[in-house]
Amino acid sequence: MHVASEQSGGQPTIEAWDSVSQAARPIIRELLVTGPRSRTELARLLRLTTSSLTRLTKPLVQSGLVVERETLYDPINGRPTLPLDIVANDFHFFGAKLTDDRMYGVVTDLRAEVVAEHAEPLNVRTPEGVAAQARALMDRLARESKPPVAAGFAMGGNTSGSDDPAESALFDAPWLDWWRIPLGSMLSDAMNIPCVVRNDVFALAYGQNWFGVARGISNFAVITIGRGIGYALCLNGRVLRMAENDLVEFSHHILDHGGPMCPAGHRGCAVAYLSTGAILSAAAHGLQRPASLGEIAPRAREGNAACQEIVRQTGRALGMLVATIANLTGVKTVVVAGEATDVVRGGHQHIKEGMSQRRHLRRDSIKTPMLSSSFTEWARGGAVEAIRAFVVEGR
Repeated sequence: MHVASEQSGGQPTIEAWDSVSQAARPIIRELLVTGPRSRTELARLLRLTTSSLTRLTKPLVQSGLVVERETLYDPINGRPTLPLDIVANDFHFFGAKLTDDRMYGVVTDLRAEVVAEHAEPLNVRTPEGVAAQARALMDRLARESKPPVAAGFAMGGNTSGSDDPAESALFDAPWLDWWRIPLGSMLSDAMNIPCVVRNDVFALAYGQNWFGVARGISNFAVITIGRGIGYALCLNGRVLRMAENDLVEFSHHILDHGGPMCPAGHRGCAVAYLSTGAILSAAAHGLQRPASLGEIAPRAREGNAACQEIVRQTGRALGMLVATIANLTGVKTVVVAGEATDVVRGGHQHIKEGMSQRRHLRRDSIKTPMLSSSFTEWARGGAVEAIRAFVVEGR
């Protein structure tokens, strides 16, 4: 049984999902991600007999977690059918994304549709202070929606490296100097609802796979370009868990041995080309003054040579990184996200140029959808992690 949440106004709580059997949870996931389905379709997709599906869905309908929509008629045999669907609006979830100086929060429904959002400066950097601020932000957003029944937090870092399963709830966030913090339980206590904490790039990947640009794609990757370089790989619908050291190694993958130097002393690695610090440093050198990410692309379109070269180099580096991932993993979709996406968004020809350096055949088969540079999608990824944990996986 999950920790009880004391919601006011008679709203349903997350405990309503505790009665769902593990055998029925794939049905919940299918309805969540793909929308209303007839029992026949569900049985075929999940490889269940019709009688098994009926047995599994009956308690879901009786409990009100799943409803029957209006009668439809099979286009082949004309038989009437009642599609099953999730009641998405009855349950709301809080999602948060933490950066080194801001907190981004959203409240979503069960299908991760954002119904309220807000961003604010991070007041303090202690775990206790962050938990208190998150509770205040959630309460503020709840006034615009329904009280959330669970929460998910997306942030740079990962669960502690210990092999002891009893310590799996400990979280390391190096950029906040947090080590082995029982963050999930701390947040659950402060917010009075069940909470999970996840690596932000992995959460973003699941959010895009279930409800975003990678929806319905079993194999894809995510690259994030911003303060750091992030990477997630999804194979057969599961995001592979990677240790923090593996992610650091990826960010320092060498793209050009003669390229600019990164803070770790490498020349031409992904950090040296695609990180916010590297881009701003190049812009400041070219413009002979401090610059912002938001002005580089517009200045390049106006003809500024320094900004045009930055757009060319970052686009080319991104293309090389995308092609490398595609070559090694076989994925055909690489989602690009992060605050630096605005710099490369208009330089598709440069991305293709970079891909041609690493991929000789079928370059056009690789898709690179780009997300908004805002952090709303990241916070939404936190909400998706809460939905996955407490509704679909039944933790």
